[in-house]
Amino acid sequence: MTDDVYGTDLASVPRVDGGGDGRRDLVMTDRWNTPLGRPNGGYILAAMLGGLAEELEVTAPLVAAITYLAAPTNGPAVITCEPVRRGRRVQTGTATLHQGDRLIAQMTASYGERSGSSAELGAPPALPAPDSLPDPRHHGMPGGGIFDRVNYRLTGIPGFFRGDPTGDPTVELWQSRSDGRVADWSTLAFFCDSFAPPVLELGPDTAQNSMTIQLTVHFHRLPTTPWIATRLTTRHLVDGYHDEDCELWDEQGNLLAQSRQLALAV
Repeated sequence: MTDDVYGTDLASVPRVDGGGDGRRDLVMTDRWNTPLGRPNGGYILAAMLGGLAEELEVTAPLVAAITYLAAPTNGPAVITCEPVRRGRRVQTGTATLHQGDRLIAQMTASYGERSGSSAELGAPPALPAPDSLPDPRHHGMPGGGIFDRVNYRLTGIPGFFRGDPTGDPTVELWQSRSDGRVADWSTLAFFCDSFAPPVLELGPDTAQNSMTIQLTVHFHRLPTTPWIATRLTTRHLVDGYHDEDCELWDEQGNLLAQSRQLALAV
């Protein structure tokens, strides 16, 4: 595919009448909707992360934490960005997203250059090569919205899509952008929340869907090839609230980003 949906839909622009006050206009299209018919939380994070980076005149995020405060809708929105601290190595700012007088989301993010030692004690998902795996949308997984923004490859169709949840809230898969381009920082933010929540494997009596309340992403490095190995897990469900951990790995086995979210099982 050659479309530039990522470039157009994730972009926000400074307000013409803003006078440099940090306000940016964003149009949230239905191309990033979840099956519930609302813009995906990872998409909102990606757009806010990129907008704040432009306002701070920085590039590489280190960490972003976003809290979702109200249900978003398709249409115009305003991102308001504010610097918090400009250190020699780390720059931090905040951003809010409003639709009319409704505060939809609030984010704090830090950006900075990377240097120093590295050590990796984890391991990527043991997945076959993505080209050897089927597209799950040809085998019962729904399309439309965010599911058309990503190429997915799985070793098998998750049980909740088949109406037969496994009881194990773990999903491992390959993801790549629908346009075939290599992921940038905003794409990594989106990919942390771009697939169906694994808590659905616990069955409809436990969770028929999930609504993210807070999401924190740690960014480590950018990939050099399109496919990203993804591990999603839920290990705790307490009083209707559950965690979800995500790891993103490149094809060479390097960790790209990791996230944890708190969500409401509904």
